[in-house]
This record gives sequence, C-alpha cells and structure tokens, in this order.
Amino acid sequence: MSLLPLLFVGLGVVLLLAAWAVWHQGRRIRECVRDLLALPDDMHPMDWPQRASTVLRRAGIGGMAWRGQWFGDPVQGHWGQPAQPDWTHLSLDAGPDCRIELSWAGLARTNEAKALALVVVDVFVQSWLSRMRERTQAVAVALAQRAHVHLYWQHDMRNLAQWVGLMADEFGSASPEKLPRLAQRLQQQAPLVLAKAKKLLEATQAGAPLAPPPSPAFSPVFSPPPAPMPSPPSPEPGRAAQAEPPPVPPVPDPQPTVPVLGVVAGAAQLAGLSLQCEPAHGTSLTTPHTTALHARALERTLDNIFSNIARDGGARVQGRALRLTWAVQGEQFQARLLTPHLSTPWPERPFEPMQTHTGTGSGLGLYQARRSLRDVGGDLTAQPTPEGIAFEWRVALCAQRQIF
Repeated sequence: MSLLPLLFVGLGVVLLLAAWAVWHQGRRIRECVRDLLALPDDMHPMDWPQRASTVLRRAGIGGMAWRGQWFGDPVQGHWGQPAQPDWTHLSLDAGPDCRIELSWAGLARTNEAKALALVVVDVFVQSWLSRMRERTQAVAVALAQRAHVHLYWQHDMRNLAQWVGLMADEFGSASPEKLPRLAQRLQQQAPLVLAKAKKLLEATQAGAPLAPPPSPAFSPVFSPPPAPMPSPPSPEPGRAAQAEPPPVPPVPDPQPTVPVLGVVAGAAQLAGLSLQCEPAHGTSLTTPHTTALHARALERTLDNIFSNIARDGGARVQGRALRLTWAVQGEQFQARLLTPHLSTPWPERPFEPMQTHTGTGSGLGLYQARRSLRDVGGDLTAQPTPEGIAFEWRVALCAQRQIF
C-alpha cells in the first residue's frame, strides 16, 4: 500500500514532463510560424524555400527538395538531407506555367512533434503558394493590359489602312475630271492623317498611354495671357521703403482641353463624309470641351463608325450629309447620329465581339468602339430605325465655353 502514493506521484511527474515538453514544442512551433510570416515580402518566389530553411530546421524538418517549371524555365533546389523516395510529396500549382513538386523529411519521432512540425510546413507551403500566385497574377494583369493597348493600336492601324484603301479606290476609279476634286480633298485630309499617324508612331515606340495629347488640328483655344502688372511706385524721398509683400506664386495653366465638335468634324472629314451638326432644342450655345483622354477615346469610336459608313455601298450612293444632333446634359456630351440606309444587314447583336457579319472585318470594330468610350466613363449604343442606323454616344466634359 505504501507504493501506491509513489506510483501516483511518479505518474503525475511523467504527465507534467510530457505536458511541459508539448508546451515547449508548441512554443517553438509558434515562434517558427511567426518567423516565417516575418520574412521579407519582396523576395523572389523561387528564393522562398532557401530563405525559410533555417526556420524549417528549427521546426524539425531535416531536408527539403523541389523541382518544376517557372514560366517555362526548369527550376530546382535542395537543402538538408539528400532527397529520398520515401519523403512526403506535395504538388504546388500556381497556374499553367508554374508547377512545383515539393518533398521533405521530418526529424520528429513522436506523433505530437510530427503534428506540430506539419503545422509549420503547412504555413510554409501556403505562404510560398501565395507568393507564386501573386507573381503570376501580376504578370497576367500586365499581359492583359498590354494586350488591351495592342488591341487599340491594331484598331488604329486598321482604320488608317482602311482610309488608304478607300482613297486608293476613289483615285483608281476616278475620271480625269474628278481628279482635281479628289486631290483637293486629300490636301484637306492630309493634316488629320499626319497627326493620327504621329500619334500611333509615338504610342507604339514609347509605349505611350491610350490617349496622347490632341493633334494640332483640334488644338484648344486658350485664353489670352494676362496683362502685365504695373510696377509699384517708388517711395518718396526721405521715407523708408516699406517691406514688399511676398510674391504670389503663379497659378498653373489649366490642362489643355479639346472641343468635342472638332473631334466629331475631324473624324467625319477624314472619312470623306459630310456632317450636319445641330444642337438639340433648348441646348445653350456653348462649345463643349473635354480632356485629351476622352477626346482620344471618342476619336477612336468615331473612326470606326464613320469608316464603316464610308465603305458601305448604299451610303456612298446616296451621298447625302449625315445628321448629328447633340446636347449637353450636366457634365456629359450626348450625341445622336443617323446614318443613311446601309447595304450591309444590321446584325442582331452588333456589339458582340468576334462576330463579324461582313467576312472582311476582325469582329472587334463595334465592340472596341463601345469599349473605348466605356473605358473613360462614356458609352455607345446603336439601334436600327426606318431611316437608317441611329448611333448614340456620350462622353464626359471638362469645360463649357460661350460661343460669341
């Protein structure tokens, strides 16, 4: 009977030591997780396993090996014990171009120590996978943005090529009597085409934004410079001059603006179309202006609309001026353009991409025309009417100036 208390005391001591060991291991694992999360965020994802090796060793990992593909390039690495076939394996998938096979070996002997070590490995794996996905997603976003810009460049180059083809057709089929008139029209269009070509060259060479500064053909009308301030009078003789007030810093010039109607008229002139612009009933006599960014988006939209009208056989036969009605609603410029009857049947879903109905286009014309305006907060719609196709669009304004 005297041994029973000693047995209970010994069992209690063993349980206390086991609890202390588990607590100590848990504390070490918590410190390892904290150190893992404290590693720098700006390191390359492929440097992550090597930088985390010290923490993983403390957590009870004896060795780690990895190999796979990183954006098409083979990658591999190893630290600790030599890799063995019986190591634990795990596949990490961060996208179609980034797949890594990871394997590791643990040094823990007890189940409790193994479970705690697996906690650190799980944090390591999730952190590494998160870093890889952040990099792959950033690359995907950059590629998508670049593809978006290149799509617009392709759209602009196609419009220029269509203009060249249209002019070549007209000159090729013109009689000698019509050549002077065509030459005069070409002379009028030359500044517009040159400005458009320069914009495209600058954008493609320097990776410029989608909306370079406006062309000289649509330069805004700036206010005249202020009159010079008169010189301050000299102090009277014998009287001390008072301290002059500090100079007032000059007010920066406002950002250049572009007249919206000038953009519309230039796009129609470039396509060789006559345009009759009328303000809607009740519209004040102002000159709507917009920023260069919005003007570039509107110019791209109108290039697509007008070039398609100019190439349509039915519209060329009628040869009458297009009617455009515009209005200013708050800070938005709204316009409605009515085309003549077009020989090409109007599709059921005209703005759906990759659905060309003529067999000669890319299937992105009207989609890009609407997308260009929507990218800057505007919009474009189209609806067939008994008289023709009614295009309606809106774009943001930045200023309104009185017409004198």
